[in-house]
Amino acid sequence: MPASGVGSSFLWREFVAKERTSKADALSFLLTYLIVEQGRSIEVDQLHLFRLNSLAQRAADEINATEGAIPHEIIEAVAAEYLAEA
Repeated sequence: MPASGVGSSFLWREFVAKERTSKADALSFLLTYLIVEQGRSIEVDQLHLFRLNSLAQRAADEINATEGAIPHEIIEAVAAEYLAEA
């Protein structure tokens, strides 16, 4: 579970309680991680939204396809990729 943030802890419990992870769930956790946990600002334009949606879909696909996946680790890895490109 992420190290800090009461809001993210609640979001994380809701996230793992579901059997399958949707793109919307992954995007929600990705944005929460980037903005709340990492303190980053996000530029909301067409290119960034497309990139974030694509990353969220990839994370959701990987989480759903991997037996025993730890969702927050996959999403944090995707977030690190996004931050490296920013």
